[in-house]
Amino acid sequence: MRTQPYTLLVLLCACGPRAEPGVTVVTTAELETAVAASLEFLPGERRHVVVADPAADAARRPGRVVAVVPRTDCAECYRLEAGPGDTVIVHGGVPLGAQYGLAHALEAYGYGFFHPWKTRAPAEGAARAELPAGDQSPQVDVRRGLHLHTLHPIEAYYDFWETGEANLEGAKRTIDFVVKNRGNYVQWLALDDIANKGVDNKAHQVAIVEYAHARGLTTGIGIQLFGKSNLQNAFDLIDEDDAGAGAEMRRRLHLLLDGVPHDNVNLSFGEFFSAEPAVFVQRVEQAYAAIQEVAPGIEVSSPIHLGDQPELQVTYMGETLLYYFLIKFVRAPVTPWVHTVMYYNLYEDAGGAYFHDDFGEHRAFLEGRIAAQQPVNYFPESAYWIAFDNSIPLYLPLYMRSRWLDQSRLRQVGKLRDHVLFSSGWEWGYWQTDAATLRMNFTLPERWDAPIRAMLGEAAGDLIYRLGEEQHDALIVKRLAAYLAGRDQIIDAGEALGIVSQPDRIEFDQIASTPDFRTRVFERLKAHADAVTAIDADRAALALSNDDPFFAELNDAFEITARRARFVRWVNEAALDLSPAAIVKAQEELDAAKLVISRRRKGMFDPDVKSIIRSTPNATFYQYGYLREADTLCFWERELAQARRVVTGVVEFVPGCIL
Repeated sequence: MRTQPYTLLVLLCACGPRAEPGVTVVTTAELETAVAASLEFLPGERRHVVVADPAADAARRPGRVVAVVPRTDCAECYRLEAGPGDTVIVHGGVPLGAQYGLAHALEAYGYGFFHPWKTRAPAEGAARAELPAGDQSPQVDVRRGLHLHTLHPIEAYYDFWETGEANLEGAKRTIDFVVKNRGNYVQWLALDDIANKGVDNKAHQVAIVEYAHARGLTTGIGIQLFGKSNLQNAFDLIDEDDAGAGAEMRRRLHLLLDGVPHDNVNLSFGEFFSAEPAVFVQRVEQAYAAIQEVAPGIEVSSPIHLGDQPELQVTYMGETLLYYFLIKFVRAPVTPWVHTVMYYNLYEDAGGAYFHDDFGEHRAFLEGRIAAQQPVNYFPESAYWIAFDNSIPLYLPLYMRSRWLDQSRLRQVGKLRDHVLFSSGWEWGYWQTDAATLRMNFTLPERWDAPIRAMLGEAAGDLIYRLGEEQHDALIVKRLAAYLAGRDQIIDAGEALGIVSQPDRIEFDQIASTPDFRTRVFERLKAHADAVTAIDADRAALALSNDDPFFAELNDAFEITARRARFVRWVNEAALDLSPAAIVKAQEELDAAKLVISRRRKGMFDPDVKSIIRSTPNATFYQYGYLREADTLCFWERELAQARRVVTGVVEFVPGCIL
């Protein structure tokens, strides 16, 4: 739990919240509340004036002025016009279109809404950017938002689940981040401490939902159906599948939903375990009825997860299919959310993740629903966390590339109206994927790197584009993902039980006996390390200023990713050639990476980094912050010890990097 108050003092004048000196925002009484909320977390002072005719008033004011004028024809649309002098007139729907337009106008003046806790202020003397022509309206027009995976000890877990003034501010800032990046929905997962430990966070939940609604967003809460498949302390509806299931569902739902006006309940079924098909369908229909009894009229949705192992293949109504697709037989109006994992996409190789060589079955279902104009949501990820990316750590623009590729291909089938991004933390550049994807859902650009170029500039955008393309070639096309990722003891144990999540790799003690390892894996790893090293060298030559916190993070992210690629090359070479010299090289990369980690620890955006980089008691299954392994470089230490054991034959302690 966060222990220090980080609430910023808001300076008020007689006419309301003030803005960055030289920028005044004028609007009508109808939009006063929404505009004031949009300005709350801006850096510096802010000035907000309520008038009868904002456009006319703005024309009479000196300096930079944004006039926000309500429109009634489209709730989420906006149009920007250049007024006299340095004035921008926003014509925006109520309340979201006006807030989107105001954010866009402020971005034209140089603001950058990149991270919930950090906004880029305009550079002194910078000229206003060119304004877009015509109406701006959402491409994905029903739901565009973030699923904050609070089953993991990420920043959002503390803000959205644990009580406290600082946490409530963090939740509000996250909602503000979603609005400013053109989203309209936020969802998080409930944990079971309110059911089995008597934890009361109801007032915190109500405050968050009411704030989101006041900003124009809808909200959702994620729960699980079956306790037997609940592996991560999620709030679930039944522990035992018996005749009293309906009554128990209602009892627990009252604990969660009474007085909390959510708009959606996202009902999931865990991972790796299945129920008998007829029982599954019956219990989902029973759960829907219970949800409607407790919260009449609320929408119910359900993820279609992954897992292509034989245990999850079922036969029902004469059809053999993946267990999670049984949701299509449910008669209740439950909206399916088609899920994919990691940086894989619907149209390319999936590397063996969850036993899938590709996600063709999920793609076909999603495309079929889109073509038939039936309700469906696409539910991909922006990070995977456990032993895979930001816990290494790795900076992976590849995520943005895949999210763009999905959108650009799906639009050829029809209009996708629902897209929610599964979010698992923001440090090490992962905020980029969330911000860019939200914006791509509003307006899909011609290239995947367009949103990041708009945020960080053309020079940085070139580097990010090159890295994302190189990662696509190496990690997806050439299937090197498992080697750049980590592998902890639980993954080893799970494989023995037939439970596989991330792609598999050849272990260090198997490399020498694998005939084609050198050509199929090692030479490709070496080429990838060389390519990323060259990109990082160009980044260093560019000399992005560390005075800018976003460039400072980018510098560290590129360097740690290049060092990870070289480290992986050296430990695999050590095991392949039994080379002590390669062990020395790997140790050098590890030592240098520790310096990067130390520097980044001091530059993280979250105001209470101890909760995300240390072992910390919390309600999730994981009693540590999601960046603990990144902060200790545990996976690097583990792999170096494993490789050294192969080279020297000496048995030594190998870190488990778990729990």
